[in-house]
Amino acid sequence: MRRFAADVWWVAVYELGEAVRTRLFQLVLLLYVGGIAGSTWFFVKLLQGAEESAASTLGVPGTERPGAMMGTFLQNAELIAFVGRFAGPAANVPELLKEPLLGLFIGMVSMALLPAVLTFSASGSIAAEVKSRSIRYLLCRTGRLQIGLGKLAGQLLIALVATALGGAVCWGMGMTLMIGNPPTDLALSLLERSARASIWALPFAGLGLAASQWIPSPNGARVVAGSVIFAMPLAAFWLHLKSGTDLLGRLADLAGMFIATTAWTDFWSTDPSVFAAAAVRSVVLAVVYYSLGHVIFARRNL
Repeated sequence: MRRFAADVWWVAVYELGEAVRTRLFQLVLLLYVGGIAGSTWFFVKLLQGAEESAASTLGVPGTERPGAMMGTFLQNAELIAFVGRFAGPAANVPELLKEPLLGLFIGMVSMALLPAVLTFSASGSIAAEVKSRSIRYLLCRTGRLQIGLGKLAGQLLIALVATALGGAVCWGMGMTLMIGNPPTDLALSLLERSARASIWALPFAGLGLAASQWIPSPNGARVVAGSVIFAMPLAAFWLHLKSGTDLLGRLADLAGMFIATTAWTDFWSTDPSVFAAAAVRSVVLAVVYYSLGHVIFARRNL
């Protein structure tokens, strides 16, 4: 068992190293960090416009850097309604608003962008190595299950690296472009939201690895995995309409548990037990999605 775990760990490290050396993935990572930076700039400009409007109404001079009126905005009904919309009806909005608002906003953006990053990375992982036959070098050292689970763990490491870079950029911009952001509170908020986003995105990595094991072409696997992700919300909505107290309704409700996108609101819960259950569910779904491809990979002639 110890040897199995060690093999999974080293494959995960190998997966991270291979990813960061790939120019195409470096471009995707740059786009992700750029998306976080752009979202931070948008948040700052939005807040600045709101503060200038409020200052004009009150007849007081505005400030060069926004953030001075953050305490007032946190009591705004429209802001509370907005946070409630993206966090879900079950979210404890007053508890969430105790965190820096920038951390919450970037957490939402990270959860929206990170699945695309992991799907892109994971979809080409096994398919590219099967196509180039470099997978044989790994097979000389360990088994196929260890390779698959190691690559899945490696995708989690990739997510942590991406969110760490994005969080650092956001923190630096927040400290530079705004006032009233407590440095430690913002850093802790970004750290927590980055961790939640990484776990939330893990099933999409499992889906990408499944496509990568089914389809030997990296780009073909990316297209298939991306199409499935776009179809997930539609399938979840259809199952929600069909759910009910009868047998078919209960089956539809159960099937919805296997769609990763339905876990969004649980990741915004301030209840530790709800979040822990959502995190366990994400890990299970990642393994389930991956196993759909492993059925083929385990018997493929490499």
